[in-house]
Amino acid sequence: MTDAEYADWPDCSAEASRRLVRGIDLTGYWLYAAGRMVEVNKAVKRDPRLRAAWDTWSRCMAAEGFTRYPDRAAAYGDRAWHRGSDGNTRHTERERATAVADVACKHRHRPPELWHAVRAEKQAADISRHRERYAAALRALRTYRANIDEALQGPGRRPA
Repeated sequence: MTDAEYADWPDCSAEASRRLVRGIDLTGYWLYAAGRMVEVNKAVKRDPRLRAAWDTWSRCMAAEGFTRYPDRAAAYGDRAWHRGSDGNTRHTERERATAVADVACKHRHRPPELWHAVRAEKQAADISRHRERYAAALRALRTYRANIDEALQGPGRRPA
């Protein structure tokens, strides 16, 4: 971008955003599903079946001679791996061995499969409890997609 083009960018960006969200209730339904997912994920994390599965995985890791992490996220975030700002680690021999044990314990005890099943169960229950709000969010998404389609047709043109 040239300096002149960049100077026009904030106005252009604001107009584009207004055009894409035209007809959408941004305060009520636009981000409804994303907000509900935060709550669903909290419920999944508290589920006793999943907590028991991660505890079994943790005991398996300890039995293999590695740190007894409370769950996979704790293992990923272990400072021992010296994760850089790019997300990469030094891939030490100890880290690779821990990863192998992780895979073996997950294969043996299946906590990821249970996590997916519990999450699907909690999502279905949440959708059933809040069906109208999810339906409104879906209508907002469809409006947004129609606005994108219209914008892609070019200035002043409507989709076919």
